[in-house]
Amino acid sequence: MSTEGTGSEALELTPRRTKLGRNAVRNYILENPSIVLDDAEVSARLVELAGERYGSNVVSLQTAVMARMRERLRAVEIEREEMLDAAEANLLSMNQVNDAILHMLEAPTFHDFIHIVGSQFGELLVVDSVRLCVETPPAKDVERSGEIGTLCPIAPGSVDTFFHGAPWGVSLRAVETPTRALHTDGEIESEALVRLDFGPGSQPGVLLFGARDPDRFHDEQGGDLLVFLGGAVSRVMRHWLDEPELA
Repeated sequence: MSTEGTGSEALELTPRRTKLGRNAVRNYILENPSIVLDDAEVSARLVELAGERYGSNVVSLQTAVMARMRERLRAVEIEREEMLDAAEANLLSMNQVNDAILHMLEAPTFHDFIHIVGSQFGELLVVDSVRLCVETPPAKDVERSGEIGTLCPIAPGSVDTFFHGAPWGVSLRAVETPTRALHTDGEIESEALVRLDFGPGSQPGVLLFGARDPDRFHDEQGGDLLVFLGGAVSRVMRHWLDEPELA
């Protein structure tokens, strides 16, 4: 009577000292794959034997899975590092804007206010050019613009032109032709425009920052902090515009 059967039934009926048939072993493993997969020693031996037989043509499934897991882990690590870098950069920017506002609020006179915007804003915000532009009929502010270089009169309607007619509060971009001549540095490559609102009945303005670095300002950056800064500058400027000395 043949000792070769099919599946686990054949193994159970086969005496211990009887040599197992090839088909019986094969069928048993197919019906109970965990007996091989759960045995690290058996799995390792099978991979080793396959490598000896087929050489570099054999790809270990375990190796492939581990490689894939390492790739995913590295991707997660890179994403985490980028998030941390972005958070640190955002915190730094927030501190810079807060410092700029605090310095501005300490100005005892209008001229001091303009000086702080023109000099200290550049240092605190790490930019190469700062202009505070206000829409004003040209004849009205010629003398004042000569006294204070940071305060720059621009023609009515210029702000909408700078923002291409869009109601944006901030625009981060490569320097454009209409604003290039306004920068205090002739080598500016990127710029940030912050819209200023001085209240009902007043002409608008724009806080113009420029940088020689073409990547300093671009449209993928967030502009919330600059919008906040623009709101603070607008309110302080509105206060000084109401002073008798500027009437």
